Amino acid sequence: MTVSGLNILLAEDNPTNQLVAVQMLESLGATVTLAHDGAEALEIMQDRAFDVALIDIEMPRLSGIDLIRTLRADPGSNATMPMIALTAYVMREHRAAIGEAGADGIIAKPILSIERFGEEIIEHVNARHALNAQATGPIAEDSPNEENSTESASDESAGIDHEIFERLCASFDEETLKELFLRIHGDISGAAERIDASLREGETMELRAATHILISVAGAIGATRLQSLAQCLNSAGHASDIATIERDAPKLLIEAERVLDFVGGSKGA
Repeated sequence: MTVSGLNILLAEDNPTNQLVAVQMLESLGATVTLAHDGAEALEIMQDRAFDVALIDIEMPRLSGIDLIRTLRADPGSNATMPMIALTAYVMREHRAAIGEAGADGIIAKPILSIERFGEEIIEHVNARHALNAQATGPIAEDSPNEENSTESASDESAGIDHEIFERLCASFDEETLKELFLRIHGDISGAAERIDASLREGETMELRAATHILISVAGAIGATRLQSLAQCLNSAGHASDIATIERDAPKLLIEAERVLDFVGGSKGA
């Protein structure tokens, strides 16, 4: 079994992640229907059936966990559909919640390899089909998460892993790549502005949301230093660790500017 020919629902709210995932899935031969958040995904699936759903966990209006839980509780055909969680940063308690909601597995973002992406989807789809054939209830399996960062050579000025960045660029044609760079620039600059505002206002909710975006987007382009700083700040935000936030947020903002300069300089490459 391959991804080619599968009818896939992708529930993802971030424009950059949407573009990357759709491009990869379509290059593998899948048909993709995009939902921009969990509520839209639920509406789409009320009268349409899919072979598999790829569901981002952090979404507005209806979270990925709530979407999976709602679908599993529905007596319709979607209750037994393979559902795979997509997430950029999974702490142990989040992983447990995803499994308890009824996900068939987890695929870590950023997605660094088209081939591995397809293989992981099929692994989880096959596992769900086996469970359905045995007429058992939904059981979630944790998929092995590879580290989001690599040890290959990186750009010293912006912490860019060139192997990851070049692999991403090779996945797109020239016009789509220009669009991707614009979206990446918008995501990083917008997240940086939200983090700066949250730092001045002394609140953590916006910081957590903004760093979640940065973890995924920075990882996708190989900005490993920015990704690491975003992960630390995200954890500090969840723990309301103000001292760590005040210490590391300025470092992240400086690193974000470096990455923006790198992406801007790569547009014409």
